[in-house]
Amino acid sequence: MWKASVARYVTHGIEETLRLEREIAAETYKPRKPHTFRLTYPKERPCSSTHIRDRIVQRSLNDNVVYPAMTRSFVWDNMACQKGKGTTKAMDRLEYQMRRYFINHGGREGWVLQCDVEGYYRNMRHSDARECFSRKLDEETVDHAMAWLQRQYPYEVGFEPGSQMVQILGISLLDPLDHFIKERLGARYYGRYMDDFYLISADRDFLERCRAEIDRELGKLGLHLHPKKTRIFPLKNGIKVLGFTFRLTETGKVVRIIDPKNVKHERKKLARMARLVREGRMTREKFDECYGSWKAHAELGDSHKLLQRMDAYVRDLFKEDNNENCA
Repeated sequence: MWKASVARYVTHGIEETLRLEREIAAETYKPRKPHTFRLTYPKERPCSSTHIRDRIVQRSLNDNVVYPAMTRSFVWDNMACQKGKGTTKAMDRLEYQMRRYFINHGGREGWVLQCDVEGYYRNMRHSDARECFSRKLDEETVDHAMAWLQRQYPYEVGFEPGSQMVQILGISLLDPLDHFIKERLGARYYGRYMDDFYLISADRDFLERCRAEIDRELGKLGLHLHPKKTRIFPLKNGIKVLGFTFRLTETGKVVRIIDPKNVKHERKKLARMARLVREGRMTREKFDECYGSWKAHAELGDSHKLLQRMDAYVRDLFKEDNNENCA
């Protein structure tokens, strides 16, 4: 609501939506050019955002037609951008699979194949996107969806994350690969979050064969596994997923440890925001809201002592202010 365009649309929501309906019915509706920018954290990458009225149309098409049809045949272990799933559910699922592995194999001796698709969005071919939608949607809906994408990304290869239609494409394009891994390769312990996925097995040779087969299947889409981020390593070393490292202990317990880089970044961010509060350029309420949001994320792991240290760090940032108030 801090954007003028969003506030204006919401204020006149009924009139604006009726105007959109008339434009679509008369086939005069034209999406506006998206705003492009670059994200810098956790890694630098291009992104784009669409105008509020275009998001309304895209959300309607996606929620009412595209999403229900595309997700109907997904494997359960496809965890991104779906109702009832998300990062928390993906982490819970990995923890469950690690515990089941320990029980079924009598220990934590095993191997992990962790995969990352190199340049997933920027290397997607638009022809493959159309074929992906065509497997589940009628031709008219496919034309609508692809028209959206072509207007936003007027080239033959590549998309940028940020659009809801691109998100549904991102979780759908590798759906056949999910079924291939689960049903043809027979991977029992498997999970995917967008273009990052893992396989756990007691047989390293099996995972080597899986890596070759997966790369071959991705090649059909003009995609490949990232040569540095795709690797096979011992299960007891821990699995890094979604900002946490999951370690299986000798007793079968799974411990979640937040990425130290995340903690270091948050401490620097809090120090900058504390300075803004002291200068009167940010309210203490806003500071507490931002810190509370990070704490909610950190609490997904085994972070009790870490959060105690972070609370003490925040108190130290405002120590002088507290002393002045006491005086």
